[in-house]
Amino acid sequence: MAENAQRATELGPLLIQFRSERGLAQKEVARQAEIDGSTLSRLENGGRGVSREVLDRIAAALQLDTMDRLSLHVAAGFLDADTARLLADPDLTELAAIITGPDTRPRDAERLRLYVTLALEHAAALGYPVRGTQDGG
Repeated sequence: MAENAQRATELGPLLIQFRSERGLAQKEVARQAEIDGSTLSRLENGGRGVSREVLDRIAAALQLDTMDRLSLHVAAGFLDADTARLLADPDLTELAAIITGPDTRPRDAERLRLYVTLALEHAAALGYPVRGTQDGG
């Protein structure tokens, strides 16, 4: 419960920051996001209960880039920070899309996963912490 309340308080200041950086009034952002002004005010003041759809409309109204959109989703509790970091890396998201794509042949996906395993083994050899044990495929 306390974690949800903390997320809500993180979301409010983040929304205010993004809106202020762009010099936009609450009413303007609410109008562009097609939400009631009281909804945006409630969110900025730490209120809970935002849907992903409304958050995405607010992000669009604020013209946020990928990193800022992801930080909003983390603050709202829709993503954890680790997932957001992965999604923020265009190379990793592209590789994941290829590996899991419907047009990727199973043998190609297996080979690409092997490259990922090798990269993780190399990172471990360099002294970086690697979660879990990789067994070569």
